[in-house]
Amino acid sequence: MKIIKKIIPLILLLSSTLLMAKTLVTVNGHQITDALLSQGYEQLDETQKSNLMEQLIKEEVLYADLLKTPIVNNPKFQEAFEQQKNVVEQQYGKSLNPEQLRSIKGAIALALYQQEEFQKATVSAQEIKTFYDNNIDKFTFPNSIEIANIIFQDEATAKNVLAQLKQSSNLDKDFLDAAHAQKQSGYMGWFGRDAMPTNLFDRMYKYKVKSLITSPEKTKHGYNVVYLLNKKSAGTLSFSDAKLKIEQLLKQKKVMEALKNKVDTLYGNAKIVY
Repeated sequence: MKIIKKIIPLILLLSSTLLMAKTLVTVNGHQITDALLSQGYEQLDETQKSNLMEQLIKEEVLYADLLKTPIVNNPKFQEAFEQQKNVVEQQYGKSLNPEQLRSIKGAIALALYQQEEFQKATVSAQEIKTFYDNNIDKFTFPNSIEIANIIFQDEATAKNVLAQLKQSSNLDKDFLDAAHAQKQSGYMGWFGRDAMPTNLFDRMYKYKVKSLITSPEKTKHGYNVVYLLNKKSAGTLSFSDAKLKIEQLLKQKKVMEALKNKVDTLYGNAKIVY
């Protein structure tokens, strides 16, 4: 499930058991202990500790609120919880204590809540157009190339691999295989001229799409064997092409603003005892 990929609380670590845990703060009657913190957190300075405590309290009031909602009855909630619990327990080789389990449940509830709120959020056509008109610089792009690249430290090896690739009948596959053999990913993505060595960009931009570089290009990183996947001239993304992304961005912004207000209200009304 996509929703569980990034929902493990950042501070969750199996560093202690509930019996050994030290209570840090009590929030609305619920004890938050150092079972949720990594070892060595005591070495943080006072500002860092204060920020961490505020984060813990805000997570607690939000999780407590969400865990009382129908979200927990959603089949996706239990499925995600079981999967996430198993992942963490296998990673650390031990069972989680109740507080750690609750923290995972809260994070899952939050992920589902944000999904639901995103689906309900609305953005008007005028809001989208206004954002586009006021942020036109965000939708302009320079001459750009999309490349795959393999870097070698000696020219002879680079030339040898390039010669083999020029004979390939399935260049997409063989190029990636050659990159993996050098323990490199191969695919590099899109670059403007300012984002890569200019000599390499200027050379590759002149090539036809789906072309191999004719000979390795030397940069400060080594000898580059490059495969030009695509290229585009400088321009501005049209409103019609940008509006879907803008709509999603504005909807997400509304969800995050509403969530912040919700947390601030819960935090302000919480009974906190240190």
